[in-house]
Amino acid sequence: MNFIFALLSFIKRHKILVFVVIPSCIFLLFSAYAAFVYVQWRSDRPLALDRLAKYKQLIDRTEDINRGLVYSASDIDVGKKVVEVPSRIYDRNGEIIGEYFNQKRELIPFNSIPKDIINAVVASEDRDFYKHKGINPKGIFRAVLKNVFSLSFSQGGSTVTQQLAKNFFTDMDKSIKRKIYEAFCAYEIEKLYDKDDIMSMYLNLIYFGNGAYGVESASKMFFGKSAIECNTAECAMIVSTISNPLYYSPMNNLNNSVKKTNVILYSLADAGFFSEKKADFLYKEFLNKWDVKFNNDGKAQSSLIASSGMSMYRINRAPYFNEYVRRIIVEKFGEDSLRSGGLSIYTTIDGRKQDIARNALVDGVSRLRSGYSGKYPEAVSGALVSINPSTGEIISYVGGFEFNSKNQLDLVSQSRRQPGSSFKPLVYCAAFEDKDITPATIIKDEKVKFGKYSPANYSGTYSGDVTIHQALVRSINTIAVKVLDKTGYSTVRKYIQDSLELSGSETDKRFQKTLSMALGTYELSPLENATLHAVIVNGGDFVKPWGIKSVKDFNGNMVWNAEEEEKTYIEKKRNSLGKIISPQAAAVTVNVLRYVLKKGGTGQYVTSAYRIDFQAAGKTGTSTNYNDAWFVGYTSDSVTAIWMGNTKGAISLGRGKSGGSLCAPVWGRYISAACSEEKPSDFIIPEDGISQQTICLDSGKVPKDNAFCPETATDELFLSGTEPGEYCEIHSDSASEPKKIVSEE
Repeated sequence: MNFIFALLSFIKRHKILVFVVIPSCIFLLFSAYAAFVYVQWRSDRPLALDRLAKYKQLIDRTEDINRGLVYSASDIDVGKKVVEVPSRIYDRNGEIIGEYFNQKRELIPFNSIPKDIINAVVASEDRDFYKHKGINPKGIFRAVLKNVFSLSFSQGGSTVTQQLAKNFFTDMDKSIKRKIYEAFCAYEIEKLYDKDDIMSMYLNLIYFGNGAYGVESASKMFFGKSAIECNTAECAMIVSTISNPLYYSPMNNLNNSVKKTNVILYSLADAGFFSEKKADFLYKEFLNKWDVKFNNDGKAQSSLIASSGMSMYRINRAPYFNEYVRRIIVEKFGEDSLRSGGLSIYTTIDGRKQDIARNALVDGVSRLRSGYSGKYPEAVSGALVSINPSTGEIISYVGGFEFNSKNQLDLVSQSRRQPGSSFKPLVYCAAFEDKDITPATIIKDEKVKFGKYSPANYSGTYSGDVTIHQALVRSINTIAVKVLDKTGYSTVRKYIQDSLELSGSETDKRFQKTLSMALGTYELSPLENATLHAVIVNGGDFVKPWGIKSVKDFNGNMVWNAEEEEKTYIEKKRNSLGKIISPQAAAVTVNVLRYVLKKGGTGQYVTSAYRIDFQAAGKTGTSTNYNDAWFVGYTSDSVTAIWMGNTKGAISLGRGKSGGSLCAPVWGRYISAACSEEKPSDFIIPEDGISQQTICLDSGKVPKDNAFCPETATDELFLSGTEPGEYCEIHSDSASEPKKIVSEE
């Protein structure tokens, strides 16, 4: 009490000092400090306003309005978060399959922002928005009084224009300097832009929590729809988040968000936009629509808000392929350009077929896991890749069972496993080309040793004399090894080296000259396996898998014509290499592999189960101890490689879990659905150097009469001059029984 009396006495005796001198000094010091900040603002002004102009142009671009200078991705200050724009990945039909970003931001023009959002901002954030010139003295005075009485700096008194300036130009700290700087910025903004422009820039810029920037991203994150589709209460919830996203976002604190939404609705009523009675109605309707549940204490504890499929917002229909794209784009343009430069990346992927492939593989692996008897079923995974054998375009790309933070290994291109019998077509094709065998050649299936090496059939049984056709279709191991022993390694290794663009030393290291090569004991990735088979299907031409067609900047300018580069590269390689495989030998091989999907083949059930009524072919594969299962399926315009197993080969899938039982059905489901809208044409057969001949599959010779070989007669392709020249003597009459040969997978 004595202190107060002393203070009042001092003020009475020094009125001029207290009421004139000290306030004048404070005013002069503040004015000097404000002048100092103004000088700094004048220095920053050209660059700052230039950035603001470019940001405005980004918004205008969403309406296809061309204003001001034309710019490219490099002109969009990607280092400044306020103008970051996601890059989008499109499939071959223009559908979005992926989106990369640092911030979830989608710019929308002013006419796409609901009037209710604008009204809610005005009612709750800046009642005099349409009257002031960027600064509201009444609001500042009101905030100062609240701060004085609360002994804090909780109230800023900022207008919408000042908040735009704060978010765009300052470091967001709460200080006197920032407030002064912000005021100069706001005043300048008001001179250059009208109120609608300012509101549009503000609402596209501000943060709504959980990585979302701008009202469009917030709307999609909260409600799974565009902002223009939101009703009044939904708009109120979006606006309620602005003041403190961490505290008021429905994803972080539902109860706070719901309460603040009600406050915003009453602010709208208080501002005269509608009655309090309507505010009550809108609030109750909102709670009912989004199924907001309250606990016994009256706190909101659950709702359907942010539960839609779009709440994560990032589109990722082809996660492993998009990661493959990311690596390429980052290497060429840098991480910032990808995540915030607004690039449009057009790819070869077919979105519809990609969805089919992903579902088919996930279902196939799920079935395998459910029947797996080991301890760790989640250690079993799979991969699928489908390419156009003529062009190399990647059509579908599924690099694993599930893409998440703990599992991002791309099993299509980053993992190699033993291909097993799916490698055999290359061995047989080489022997066809070297004319060491034909589909009609007879070789004995028997227990045999090559030095210390003794290949065995999976069944443990042997069928005696068998045609090459039957040996390949039924995947007989001993005969594949005999064929490689006869024809040698040079042609097969040339196929591999040229097709996969390996150096001689790489080929020597990865594919050694051992007879076990015939059984697929040297590792390939699914993408490499698909590439090798694509060279067979396309008639021997070099082909390189590729996935990016073009890249455009935010303004629509072409910044990379990748398709032209890829096609030019492939053409140059074809000119330098010539035919990697003889077209005739390739056609003979494909024709034999068509029977893998027919009666007696290792994939015989696929055709009927999935109603494949067009020409198709393929080869199953199973590695030692059932560690890896494969199927490589062909149509004239696709080669699809499917693998299932453990990436380290440490797990057996279980006896009988073969490529035919696991992977072939995945391909059947994929290819039948993928080709449902347009069936592929027949496989191409060269016009010259090849002939067609009906043979008996038991004898390898020509039936005298098909009635004598009713179940064994088949139409076969031959390199001209290699056709069998004798008639079948095994089936002398129509009562003769066909020979029974065990299918090995």
